[in-house]
Amino acid sequence: MVIQDDIKDAIGDGRDELVRVLATHGVLPTIVESGGSSLGGLSSSPTFRLETSDGTSVADRQTRSKVVDALGMSSADDCETVREEIQRHDAWED
Repeated sequence: MVIQDDIKDAIGDGRDELVRVLATHGVLPTIVESGGSSLGGLSSSPTFRLETSDGTSVADRQTRSKVVDALGMSSADDCETVREEIQRHDAWED
């Protein structure tokens, strides 16, 4: 998975580089299932995927987790903010 390898490399190079790589490959985070409540009544974070425009997942669970942490995503609002940041990047092509 070439895209996944590029994403892994970018994680260590900082947020700006990660956003650039995601924009270059046309990859956006999406929410697979929203949070909800755990057994203790605490709210849980949503589950994210990294997908191309055709819905193809481009990263394994471990890489997704690292990307979510690197981008500071813990909610649907965070995800939307990151999506907008990626789509506004100069490397993004419609």
